[in-house]
Amino acid sequence: MRIFSIFAVMIFSMFFNFSVANAQTITDDENCMMCHKYPGLTRVNDEGYLRLFYVDSERYDHTVHTKVKCSGCHTDIKEIPHKEAKQVDCATECHIKESGSEKPFSHKKILKDLQTSIHNPENENVRAKIVEDFPTCTDCHKNPSYRFLEKDVDELASARHTERVFQKCSVCHDNSSQYRYFFNHVTHRIKDLTPHEDVVATCSKCHSKQEMAEKHKLKNAAATYLDTFHGKAVEFGLDNAPTCIDCHVKTGESAHKIMSYKNPQSATYEETRYLACKDSDCHADPGKEFGMIRMHTVIDKDIYPIEFYVALGFTILTIGAFYPLLGLMILELIRELFPNVSFRRRKKK
Repeated sequence: MRIFSIFAVMIFSMFFNFSVANAQTITDDENCMMCHKYPGLTRVNDEGYLRLFYVDSERYDHTVHTKVKCSGCHTDIKEIPHKEAKQVDCATECHIKESGSEKPFSHKKILKDLQTSIHNPENENVRAKIVEDFPTCTDCHKNPSYRFLEKDVDELASARHTERVFQKCSVCHDNSSQYRYFFNHVTHRIKDLTPHEDVVATCSKCHSKQEMAEKHKLKNAAATYLDTFHGKAVEFGLDNAPTCIDCHVKTGESAHKIMSYKNPQSATYEETRYLACKDSDCHADPGKEFGMIRMHTVIDKDIYPIEFYVALGFTILTIGAFYPLLGLMILELIRELFPNVSFRRRKKK
């Protein structure tokens, strides 16, 4: 009886493993998930960091890269098992075709924008060309999931049900997975891809580090931004509060094109800086005076002496008004609690 039970378990296990492998083959024709499906697939690299090589295939299927095969990014891997993979080049042409042009898709245009930005270590306005300090694609970008489809459809199509919307697509298009994919892509791009507080948090990963500021002779841009009304508005969840990108990138241009304030094409160039403040929901018609406002002011008498002494004056005024008032309130409270107490000497009878 025991031998029969063991035999039955073995048969079941073989069938189960075959089914899983079969199902996996359908979505993973390169067979990468044969190894990368295990959550415990890790190793410690030469620098002592724990590297995780597990891939959640179900989650990956709902991300913006769902149509890209593993070999589309990891072009150096030709066999299994493979050696350590090289760093991915995001400018590589993908195997997927760009909608409309039918040409292989590529991020080369974004790379071109980055080369003109202040985040390129070869930029002439960079103060310290320390290559390892400059951000790469994955420092700012993860692999975001598409938003919940039905929610987006309901917002765009009012009371119509999701499937009723797709019925219109199916009149001409047979492949439902294709038009659902492109609908996901378009609606995902219509909205802000990243919540405002996450944009600030991403920039703060570098711009809040004092050691980074000192090495590159920069201000602590994150701290000075969060001290402003704009920073407070983002922290309190105001939807239209401006983030770093709203000021440092011209309207309609790529967020990768952040230029030095010395560049005449920059959104923060002194002569045209006020245009960055122009917004129909906030500053509808800003004058050139807006460009004179310092958003990243450091209270330092060597850098901004006027602002330093104004802040010092207000500090003295606040302390001079607050503490005497606090003292009077304490004395009044003592009188209320102990009305008969007196510090005067009583006259002898």
